[in-house]
Amino acid sequence: MKDGFKIRIFQPIVPEYRVALFDGVAERYDGRVEIWAADRIGRDVSYSLTKMRYDYAHQLKKIGPFVWQKRLSLKGLQKGDVVVVCGDVRQLSSLWIALQAKRHGIAVVWWGHHRTATSSGIAVKVRLAIAKKMSDLFLAYTRTGIEYLSACGFKRDRVFATGNTIDQTPIRSAITEWTPAKLAKFQETQGIQGKNVLVCCSVLRPKVRLDLAIKALASEALSDVWLTVIGEGSEREAYQALATELCVADRIKWIGATRDQMVMAPWFMSAKAFIYPGSIGLSILHSFSYGLPVVTHGNVNHQMPEFEVMEDGCTGCCFEEGNVADLVRKLRLLLSDEEARLRMSKYCKSLAFEKYSMRQMVMNYCDAVDAAHKIVKL
Repeated sequence: MKDGFKIRIFQPIVPEYRVALFDGVAERYDGRVEIWAADRIGRDVSYSLTKMRYDYAHQLKKIGPFVWQKRLSLKGLQKGDVVVVCGDVRQLSSLWIALQAKRHGIAVVWWGHHRTATSSGIAVKVRLAIAKKMSDLFLAYTRTGIEYLSACGFKRDRVFATGNTIDQTPIRSAITEWTPAKLAKFQETQGIQGKNVLVCCSVLRPKVRLDLAIKALASEALSDVWLTVIGEGSEREAYQALATELCVADRIKWIGATRDQMVMAPWFMSAKAFIYPGSIGLSILHSFSYGLPVVTHGNVNHQMPEFEVMEDGCTGCCFEEGNVADLVRKLRLLLSDEEARLRMSKYCKSLAFEKYSMRQMVMNYCDAVDAAHKIVKL
C-alpha cells in the first residue's frame, strides 16, 4: 500500500483463535501492525512474527469492576495512524488511550459486540454512547450489528462488521487426517459406531445450559441418543451429578478441555448434530466447519451476536428457550430425517468456508481500518 500508516491493536489478551486474523492483517499491512496485550491464551502459533510485533508487557490491573491495562501509549504513532481498542467500557485504559488518540489526530476503531446475550437496555445505551464519543468508527463482530448501531444513531458509513469466525485451516487438516477407515476404528473403540451421537463443545459455564440437553436425553423419545461433551468448567460436576440422577450417565462421554482439532475431529465427525441449549457464540461456526447442524434456542434477545448465522430449518433447529419437551421434539425430528440432516450439513459447511471464512474476516477488518484512516485524513 502506498499510504504507509501504522496500526496498533490494544487487546487485554490474545486468544489462540484470533491469531489467524492478526496474521492476515499483518500480511495486508506488511510490517506496520503491532499487538499490545497482557498475555496470550494457547500456543503462540503466529506465522507473521516477522511482519508483526506482539508486545505482552501490558499487564491488567483490576480496580473493582473495572480494568486498567498498564503502559499503554501512543509512542511512535502520528496523525493518520490507527489504533484499535477493546470495546469494553470496563477497560478504563481503552477509554484513556482513545481520548489521547483523538487529541493527536490518530484514528480510533472501537472493536467489540454491539450487544450480547446478557446486555441490559441501560448498559447498552451507556456503552454505545461512550463508544460514539470516544471513537471514529465502530467495528462490530457481526453484520447484524451494522443495522443495530445505525438504528442507535451511528453514522452508517462509520459502522463495519468483521463477520466473526474461526480459523478453519486446522479443521480442514484434521478432517483430511481422519480417513473413513481410521474414523470407523475410533468409533468402534469408543463404542459409538452406528449410534446417534450429539456433541457439545464449550467451557462449561451456566450460559451453556447443558442441563437442558441432559434432561432431554432422559426422555424415552431420545433413549437411543448419546452425548459427547468437550470442555471443562465450573458447572461440570453439577452436570455430571444431574446425569447420574436421571440415569443417563452411561450415554454421556466427558472428554475434557482441548484446543487440538486432531483430538476433537473424530468426535465431531462421529456426531449427527451439535447441541448448545444456551447462548451460543463462535461455537456455531466451529460446528458448521465440521458440517454439523446446530440445535439451540431461538430467542434472539438471549443469544450472542454470532447467532445471526443460524437459519432455522436450514442450518439446524431452534427450540423454545428453556423448553425441554420442545428440545426433545426438535432433536427427534432432526435425527429421524437423514436426508434433511445431510442437506443441512452441506449448507453449514458452505457457510463456514465461504461466507464466514477467515479470509473474508481479514478483508472486513482491514476495510474498517482503511476507512478509519481516511476519516482522520479528511
